[in-house]
Amino acid sequence: MYTRNIAILDPNGLHTRVAAMLVNEVDKLQSKYSVNLYIKKPQKTDWLAFSMLALLSLRVRCNETIIIGSKNDDEASRKAIDILYSFIMSKINLESQLMEQIDVFIEESKIANEQILDSLPIGIVVIDINSNITYINDYALKVFGIEHSNAIGKPIEDSVENTKLPSVIASPQKQFGQIQHINGRIITVNRSPIISKSKLIGACGVFQDVSDIVGMKELNEKFLKIMEISHDLICFVDENGIITYINPAYINHLGSISENIGKSIFEVSPKGLRVKAFEKRERIENIVRTKNGVDIISTITPLFIDGDFKGILSTSKVVSEIKELASKLERSQEQVEYYREELKKHTLTSNGFSEIIGISSSLKEVIYVSKKAAESTSTVLVRGESGTGKELIANAIHHNSSRKDKPFIKVNCAAIPENLLESELFGYEKGAFTGATKSKPGKFSIADGGTIFLDEIGDMPLSMQVKLLRVLQEREIESLGGITPQKIDVRVITATNRNLEEMIQTGTFREDLYYRLNVLSVQLPPLRDRKEDIPALVEYFIIKINDKLSKNIKGIDKTALSELINYSWPGNIRELENIIERAINLCEDEFISSKDLPYHFRITSSKKASILPLDDEILPFEEYEKIIIQKAMEKYGSYNKAGKALGLTHRTISLKCKKYGIE
Repeated sequence: MYTRNIAILDPNGLHTRVAAMLVNEVDKLQSKYSVNLYIKKPQKTDWLAFSMLALLSLRVRCNETIIIGSKNDDEASRKAIDILYSFIMSKINLESQLMEQIDVFIEESKIANEQILDSLPIGIVVIDINSNITYINDYALKVFGIEHSNAIGKPIEDSVENTKLPSVIASPQKQFGQIQHINGRIITVNRSPIISKSKLIGACGVFQDVSDIVGMKELNEKFLKIMEISHDLICFVDENGIITYINPAYINHLGSISENIGKSIFEVSPKGLRVKAFEKRERIENIVRTKNGVDIISTITPLFIDGDFKGILSTSKVVSEIKELASKLERSQEQVEYYREELKKHTLTSNGFSEIIGISSSLKEVIYVSKKAAESTSTVLVRGESGTGKELIANAIHHNSSRKDKPFIKVNCAAIPENLLESELFGYEKGAFTGATKSKPGKFSIADGGTIFLDEIGDMPLSMQVKLLRVLQEREIESLGGITPQKIDVRVITATNRNLEEMIQTGTFREDLYYRLNVLSVQLPPLRDRKEDIPALVEYFIIKINDKLSKNIKGIDKTALSELINYSWPGNIRELENIIERAINLCEDEFISSKDLPYHFRITSSKKASILPLDDEILPFEEYEKIIIQKAMEKYGSYNKAGKALGLTHRTISLKCKKYGIE
């Protein structure tokens, strides 16, 4: 190779005018001697063909040396190089001062143009006829992730993955609105050939990151986030068959497939489904296959924009994940249905203490303690006779607590057989026992975050008392057939009409559980001890039952009300509500009267003197109860009829007869 070194003495270096003069002279010499001439700096290893873009890209300053040469060391090459050397010495170096003012103007224009191009919010890259980068602005450097010193004079393929700019050199046609994926960015590109005097001298690419377009940045970020967190395996292939994007799920399941980004699907998997969909421009879906040892179900869809084919989109799901998801979904649906039914059964329409009717001092004390309990998260034990409203108090405590927006689940411990109580409270897993064809959550799971109300806690078997104590201590439950315990956050409210202290003495109730449950205690008075509340309760029940039965009873007369007040109310408020409902059903007037009440109310009112001893000694209440029930049994002869006459259930009459020894 024949070369010569020469210093550029022009004060402004090898600037635009000088470059133009050189290119013009080189064109003449190459044409005359049929040779190709090249130029480079001494420290540069790459030779550049003579062109305006190549010369300016060298950024040669005053007194810097350049090397000119030809790859052939023949007579024609030597002659052309020597003439070019003489031209530089005489026309550029010796006459440089004559054109200094013009050079200053040209150089200022060049610098201004460069600064303008560098400040634009778009990328600009220029290559010469050999696809070497001759100009690149700051925006493009940032997008490509390269340094200016490592780009100028180098082949563009070395700096930019998936570049299509050299295709404009091969086929000098303008390309507009092209979409390309570079360094994880989606960019829109315009490409154009550069022609001087009808001669192709290079190509220019102008592009912009889609995320920088006004209104698109947020959308692009959301799109990328969706791709990143998706469990689907996603792959984009462009219209040229190049893999442009693979999401993290794809890489996680199929290994180092990310190395295939930028490669052609015809190279990576020439017989794969993506090639098939690409060539046929048809959708291929729900194909089960094994890839890298992973079973996947794939759907491959061609992408068309305004009728133009833009590539394919491949989405796949891992079979093992689908099976696991289906199993979880089945369990979730079962739980949702179960929760819905349980909440429907257990959630009251009442939402506070407004449902508790009365003005007696004993009731006010109950409400005061209950409101304090609502402010706490401690366990509550509600005590009182059957029918006094224990469930109503528990419900009011829950709905006035910080858990009011969470479930309120009721369990009657006396109504569930002992062998079923554990599974009812803690649930069971599929296959835990014969007949367990599906999993079922327990009441504690349903109440998680809310409150569970365990009514008739005194009837809970000792074996279950131990497990309930563990739940209260550990704050976790374990379902039947379950492997791991489940942490729960449930407030426990219990209720009983039994004497737990006596049960502790007889060994039928655990003392340690009693102290766990009896942190806050609410004692409900029987209705016979708060008879001043009966008028208000009667009025409330008339309004409530009128609405229920579509009746229009306006009230109760004084005689009937007096009979209700004088009654002993062994069934408490529940009994009162039943009596009012019975009276409203029978009442044919606007006001309830004595004839609408059960017969024993009238007996109690008119003949109470005959029940009392002659010396007017007051006997214990149970003695009067025994006399009344015995008279009713003598008159009616059966539990059912006696119960109807007295306004009680046949079970209550049966228990009272057993208690008092009445045959």
